Amino acid sequence: MAVAAIMLTSCFGKTEAPGQGDAQAEAPSEVSDLGAALQSQLSAGNGEGLFALVSNIQEKAMSFIKDNPAKAKEYLGTAQKFLKDNAAAIGELVGKISNSDMATRAQEVIKSVSEQPVDQLLGLVGAVDGAAEGLQDAAADKVDEAKDAIEEKVGEVKDAAADKVNEAKDAMDKVKGAVDEKVNQAKDVVDKANDVKDAVGGLLGR
Repeated sequence: MAVAAIMLTSCFGKTEAPGQGDAQAEAPSEVSDLGAALQSQLSAGNGEGLFALVSNIQEKAMSFIKDNPAKAKEYLGTAQKFLKDNAAAIGELVGKISNSDMATRAQEVIKSVSEQPVDQLLGLVGAVDGAAEGLQDAAADKVDEAKDAIEEKVGEVKDAAADKVNEAKDAMDKVKGAVDEKVNQAKDVVDKANDVKDAVGGLLGR
């Protein structure tokens, strides 16, 4: 919406009425003068002049954004109030513009300025939404990075644990092998002792 409003400003700002001479109605710089300027065009029955004035209001308000955002909002708020309070008279006046193309464009511009929220007309909503989306994307990236890092660490811990388990198993296997070997050696000694005993018994029996 904000982009569309800005495009309207670029398309309709500083408008001249074809065949009507110079119909410029420069928007005043002060909020206090804006209502008087609008009323002057309406009272004079100058539809082209009112169109030109309204076309320049948004551009003028945008020029205040950097140094005085509050003034920019107040400026557009004043314009909106006037356009809404005098909607019927303004609609009738614009309808009398002889150039049908200009009349249509005037209706579009006046509707845009009078109905859109001030923040949208000033492009602030788009900027805030864009910043919010940027923060959300950045946060999502950080979450993904943290998730990947955690998964990587978990994988490392699992691998390290598996290595330790395998090492312990290998150590146990070595101990078991050593014990089995000692048991077999002892068994051999016992067997040999039994053989010797049997041999001695056989000699004594003779």
